[in-house]
Amino acid sequence: MKRPELESGSPTLTQLPETVLHTCFSLLSAQDLAALSLQDKYLRAVAADAGLWQPLALARWPGAAPTCAEAYAGDWHALFLARAPLPHGFPLAADRVRAVTDAQRQQRQQEAAAAAAAAAAEEQGIVSDRSGSGATSSSSGSRVCGGPGLPALAFEDVMRQTFSAGLACSRDRSVRRTPEWRRLKEDLTWWATERPEVVVAFVRSAHDVLAGGWGGAAAGRSWRETPWRRSALAFLQDLGLLGGAHMSVADRIAAEAAALDRAIRTIQKEAAAAVEVPAGVPASHWWFG
Repeated sequence: MKRPELESGSPTLTQLPETVLHTCFSLLSAQDLAALSLQDKYLRAVAADAGLWQPLALARWPGAAPTCAEAYAGDWHALFLARAPLPHGFPLAADRVRAVTDAQRQQRQQEAAAAAAAAAAEEQGIVSDRSGSGATSSSSGSRVCGGPGLPALAFEDVMRQTFSAGLACSRDRSVRRTPEWRRLKEDLTWWATERPEVVVAFVRSAHDVLAGGWGGAAAGRSWRETPWRRSALAFLQDLGLLGGAHMSVADRIAAEAAALDRAIRTIQKEAAAAVEVPAGVPASHWWFG
C-alpha cells in the first residue's frame, strides 16, 4: 500500500518508509502488532506481512509450518489470527499428530517399495532359475519391513495428542470448524485404514496393562495409564474422528472398548483415587470416577 504523503510539521509513524516500519514491527509482540494494525490502513497493510507473523507463530506453535503451507496457503498472519482464540493445546496436538502420521506414511511407503522390490527380485530369480542361468531366488528374509513396535509407539503418541485435542474440543466446540480439526480427522482415519491392527492393539494393550499390573505397587501406575487411554478412545468414537474408517475396524475397536470397560468397572472403586482428573474431561467419561 502507498504510504501517506509527508505533510509539513513533525513526521508521523505512517510517514516512515515501509522497510523501516517492517524492521520496527519485527521487534513487537503479537498483541502490540495487532494493536498497531488497528490504527491506520497503511499500518494495517504493513503489519499483515506474513514475514512478521511467521516467527511469532512458530514461537507459539513450533510444528505449524506444514499446516500453514497446506491449509493457510502460507499466510502466517491468517494462521495466527485463526489459532489465537483456540485453546492453546489444540493446535499443538493437531500439529504433532500430523508430524507423527506423516513419518508413518513415509515409512509405509518405504515398506511397500521394499516389498515390491523384493517380490520383483524373487520373481526374477525364479525366471532365471527356470532359464537355467543358475541364479537363486531371493529369500523371504530379504523383505524389509518396519519393526512392529515402531508404529505402536507412534500411535500411542498420536492418542496422547488426541486426548489433548478432545479435551480442547470439550471446552470449545469451535475447534471442530478449523482446518486443524479436519487434518486431525484425516490423520486418524489414515491410521484406521492403513494400520488398523495398531489401532486395535492400542485398545487391547490398555486392557492388558490394567489386568496384568493390578495388585501391589504396580496398581497405581497401571490405573494412571488407563483413564486417559479410554478417553482418547471415546473421543475417537464420539467426535467422529474415525469417520472414514471401515465398519469392521470400528466394530473391532468397539469390542475391545467394551472389554476394557468391564475391566475398569471391576477395579474402579479401589483405583479411582490414584489418578487426577484433568480439566475439560466430559461428565460422560465415567472411568475418571
